[in-house]
Amino acid sequence: MKGYAALFFGAILIAAFVLKEYSAGVGNFFTMTPWWVYFVLCGIIYSGYRIVTLFQEDREIEQRVIEEEGRVYMERIERAKAQESVKASLDHEDTDDLVAASGEDDLDSRE
Repeated sequence: MKGYAALFFGAILIAAFVLKEYSAGVGNFFTMTPWWVYFVLCGIIYSGYRIVTLFQEDREIEQRVIEEEGRVYMERIERAKAQESVKASLDHEDTDDLVAASGEDDLDSRE
């Protein structure tokens, strides 16, 4: 992006100087305008360039933050699933013990 912006800015400057030399109407415009107007135009172009580059950098930073938050969220989900599976396996073992104990009671009552 930075290379293209510099290339675009250079092409505009070259076109402006070529038009100044070979075009009477545009040449009159360049001779009638004060020198500080060129600096103002350059400042406007540079400001636009900086806005675009800073917007892209800000978007990249936001994307990294979003990815980090997503990674933390997914880790929390994985931990919750692991805890839930451990809890389910413990509950399953408890119910097996209860079923086995109740089965022994049934056998004792039959005798």
